[in-house]
Amino acid sequence: MMAITSEQLEQACFSLISFSGAAKSDYLEAIEHAKQGDFAAAGAAVERGNEEYLHAHEAHFDLIQEEVSSENGLLTRLTLVHAEDQLAMAETTRLFAEQLIELYRRLA
Repeated sequence: MMAITSEQLEQACFSLISFSGAAKSDYLEAIEHAKQGDFAAAGAAVERGNEEYLHAHEAHFDLIQEEVSSENGLLTRLTLVHAEDQLAMAETTRLFAEQLIELYRRLA
């Protein structure tokens, strides 16, 4: 297997950041819909977020696979750290959104 280039690493990190950020935004949008009582739109936003999150998770998995298969390992870079942070925040926001949507559903 050929080692990943610096440019490929950056592209993978930016994909991870982009997908994670989009997922987080979708989850927050879902909360706003639920707050307004529009649970169908809230559910649709969560589903969009889940699709984005899956893409982010796959990008992250690819980076981990590269780390495992590389003789020297990937250099830890600020971009990679930020990308992983975005992924973690998207997951936290998803869990938070699901709980808030359920709360608003009960209040309605």
